Amino acid sequence: MGPRWLIGDSRRNAALLAATVVCLAATIIAGYLTRQRIVEKGAWVAHTDEVKLAIAECELALARDDDAKLLAAEGTVKQLTSDNSRQQENVSRAIAGAGRTPFPRDELEALFTTMRTEENRLMVLRRGEMAAAQQRSAVVFLAAAALTILFGWLAWTVQGAQRRSLAVAHEAMARQRALLEGIIESVEEGIIAVDTSRKTLAINAVARAIVGEAFPRKVLPEDWRPAVTATYEDGSPMPPADGPLARAMRGESPDGVVYQIIPAGQQAGTWVSTTARPIRDEQGHVVAAVATLRDITQQRASAQHLRDLSLTDELTGLLNRRGFLAAANERIAVARRTGDPMALLYADLNGLKRINDDLGHEEGDRAIADTGHVLRGVFRDRDVVARIGGDEFVALLPNFAPSACDALLERLSTTLRSHAEREKRLYRLSLSAGVTFMDHARRQSLDDLLADADRTMYERKRGRAGESMPVVRAVEGAPR
Repeated sequence: MGPRWLIGDSRRNAALLAATVVCLAATIIAGYLTRQRIVEKGAWVAHTDEVKLAIAECELALARDDDAKLLAAEGTVKQLTSDNSRQQENVSRAIAGAGRTPFPRDELEALFTTMRTEENRLMVLRRGEMAAAQQRSAVVFLAAAALTILFGWLAWTVQGAQRRSLAVAHEAMARQRALLEGIIESVEEGIIAVDTSRKTLAINAVARAIVGEAFPRKVLPEDWRPAVTATYEDGSPMPPADGPLARAMRGESPDGVVYQIIPAGQQAGTWVSTTARPIRDEQGHVVAAVATLRDITQQRASAQHLRDLSLTDELTGLLNRRGFLAAANERIAVARRTGDPMALLYADLNGLKRINDDLGHEEGDRAIADTGHVLRGVFRDRDVVARIGGDEFVALLPNFAPSACDALLERLSTTLRSHAEREKRLYRLSLSAGVTFMDHARRQSLDDLLADADRTMYERKRGRAGESMPVVRAVEGAPR
């Protein structure tokens, strides 16, 4: 690097360039003036030669006694020396002498000699002036040329130093940008930054993986729906104007917006929690926006699994009481709005205590699991089936007409018999079941339905008590 002053600001460099231009102009002007001066003085020297030639013609005419040529030559001298009063006086005297009689030859010769001497004097004077002008112009020209070279060299040196400094600055900026990109790429969260023209300033690998290959990389489209589908937790679509980045560009600061991003052409997507912030300049105007996308897919899956565990019966895989109450209340609310029929089946596993006492709790658990298996085979996917107690099972049946009740109970009985034939046990698997239907006029609650179904079930159970076969067959010697 050169001296510090060589790397000055742009004003110093502009001053050097201006000085170079001025010196170059001075060099050109000095050269032009030198030429003009030399041409001017050369013209005067040539003029003096013409005057001397005309005087020589006068002397020749005088020597030949040719009065006509003498007068003509004297007229030429008079015309050529019109700017010289001394020569004009001499010429006038010569013309007057040439017209006198007797002819004053000696006087004329003396006059012509005087005139020639005057012209010689003028020639010497003008040659001296021409030489002095050449010297002055040469000095000015050389000085201007030297200054032009000096200032030009300084300007070139300064520009070179500035170019080197700029190159170093660009290299440092490139290193910093590479470092910043490396930092952004190393972050485990997705990062997307755009300016107000929607040009992408940064997007790291995590974000690229989340939005998919079809998503534009250089610009954030105003409508990104052809590239990705975004849905909220309730399944509703996210409008492009409600996207966190779009909101940040409007000056908002959305926090923890949870939604799913599904790239075009893919079935599954990524659940993200997105936080976005506007970037403002010194005047407070939004100039860019940045969003961080945190992948919460695994967290949601784990949370859903925990929710499923908390709502699911471990033995049967059916809903437990908590899960049943949550799902059933939602279905009942829908039925109340639509007026559709709804039924509730309440079932009790017969003889569970006897099975536990005579065959052991492990066999009792198997009986409960078998019952859950049977119920899953009988009811529809849309029905809400659950184990709500030790030997108590329920099923909420949306859009279930009373006319289908007998068929349902018969299907349940048939499935139980079929299961007993396939799975040989030391006991007979049997259920007591009752069905009740929602009375929309009474606006029954879930507890009301459960109580009605429970009563119906016990009434059926008491009515068939005499028909019941022993639950546990001969168990003597059966393993406990």
